Amino acid sequence: MKNLQNIKIERIWYGWVWIAKLEDGKKLLIKWWALPWSIVDVNITKKHSDYLEWHIVKIHEYDKSFLDNEIFCPHFFTNIPCHSEEWNDEESTNNKLDSSLRSQWQHWQDSSLIAQNDKRNKIGCGGCKRQMISYDKQLELKEWIVQDCFRKLENKPTFLPIIWSPKEKWYRNKIEFSFWVYISAKEWRDDRRNLWFHKQWEFSKIIDIDSCGLISQKMNQVFEYLKKLCFESWLPTFDQKFHRWFFRHLVIREWQNTNQLLINLNVFPLLDDDTEWKQKREDLKNQLKSDEFIQKNISTFVVTYNSGLADIVRWQDITTETLRWEWYIYEEFNFQKEESKEIISSKFRISPFSFFQTNTHGAEKLFGTAAQSIWEIKWKILDLYCGAGSIGISFLKLGIGNELLGIEIVPEAIQDAWYNAEINWVKDKCQFIASAAEKILLPDTDSPLIKGGRGDFLTDIWLVIVDPPREWLHTNVINRIANLKQTNNFKFLYISCNPTTMARDIELFDQLGFKLKSLQPVDMFPHTHHIETIWILL
Repeated sequence: MKNLQNIKIERIWYGWVWIAKLEDGKKLLIKWWALPWSIVDVNITKKHSDYLEWHIVKIHEYDKSFLDNEIFCPHFFTNIPCHSEEWNDEESTNNKLDSSLRSQWQHWQDSSLIAQNDKRNKIGCGGCKRQMISYDKQLELKEWIVQDCFRKLENKPTFLPIIWSPKEKWYRNKIEFSFWVYISAKEWRDDRRNLWFHKQWEFSKIIDIDSCGLISQKMNQVFEYLKKLCFESWLPTFDQKFHRWFFRHLVIREWQNTNQLLINLNVFPLLDDDTEWKQKREDLKNQLKSDEFIQKNISTFVVTYNSGLADIVRWQDITTETLRWEWYIYEEFNFQKEESKEIISSKFRISPFSFFQTNTHGAEKLFGTAAQSIWEIKWKILDLYCGAGSIGISFLKLGIGNELLGIEIVPEAIQDAWYNAEINWVKDKCQFIASAAEKILLPDTDSPLIKGGRGDFLTDIWLVIVDPPREWLHTNVINRIANLKQTNNFKFLYISCNPTTMARDIELFDQLGFKLKSLQPVDMFPHTHHIETIWILL
């Protein structure tokens, strides 16, 4: 049973994975995006130990009422509608394409390259696949996702209405582009100067386009300028097959409240036998230092030398060089206290590798919403996975708590956290330790906290904050937080960008005696499947 026809989609799950049932009751997990209640054909693409992964190959029916928004990006990609003639029908109301986008679609159809391959798989980057749906309906679908993730909980929480992002477009303050060598005899292509996103579902390919609707006009202008400058240097893109040559990644970070912009150009270091490229490298570096456009628009320019095999921006053996200004840029969060309408600001220094929320104004809503539920916290705050200290320090500035201990495994982020405490005038209330969260809560002398002489902090805690990476919490962290609850009657604030892993953790905490008060979805990523959720436990 490799192919199935006329399957009705019944539920939506996180990651816009769809759930359907066969007549015998077996569930199908379907990928490749569709709409609720669609009728589709699917086939098996992967076999896992506990489930099969199915992909949509054809869409027979879908609810056209969801397609109520104007597509704003010429590089938009989706598998809806599946029949290309619907895109060419001027009277079609399925997609409100303006004339320029319709012309772009016709251009894609007419290209000889696309004519030889599946049109649907040759169009667009696939980064955001919700543009045809109005933002109101996107939020409705995300509420369904969150509620579905927690449907198995016996003690159902109060589901609060989703909080929307202040911006629907141009909201991202960080974006990462990849340089890539793409050679295909089948498609008669030999592209050695690609710079954009990895193609949806195909990591070995790059979609080379010119702008993104999720970042600001300034970031797009800087990207286009640097792309041109890099390509005109005629330095080669790093080739993974031969493990040599130059360009690897370009990361742009823009702080929206301070108007500062950081560039991190990730390259492969010069090898001893690469003498022919040595002068070109120096010429590019000098140009990056002296260029007027860069001096006018870019606050900090960092070059990262990555000799690792992994195609990632961060690597343990990297070295860095700062070409312009300093290693950091600064951002602010602004919060309004409800009772006095006073604006409270907190300022943060962020290094190139420190985590920071990618939607600045959305993060202000996220942290502000969390703060409203814990105003009465007066004493100690334990902040696990604290990053650069943005949540805990913001709470101190708002008058929540009087002492903060932040734990973070990334040493650079801890350095930023110490500095951020100082520039926000709360350094005397803070302690930060670079450690894994599961180690800091050890009850014996192996704990970095006890070794550092601060074992007394684990008494009289009023609030524990957890904002982990996308994966679920380590079971040791869950058990040790539960043990800590036996001696401290604290509130527990859990912020997560993945409601599926959060639901698993909540179920474990529920079994350990925690009482779930409420769940608050906060949308930080319009036009994508991602969603933040705030969880308050007593």
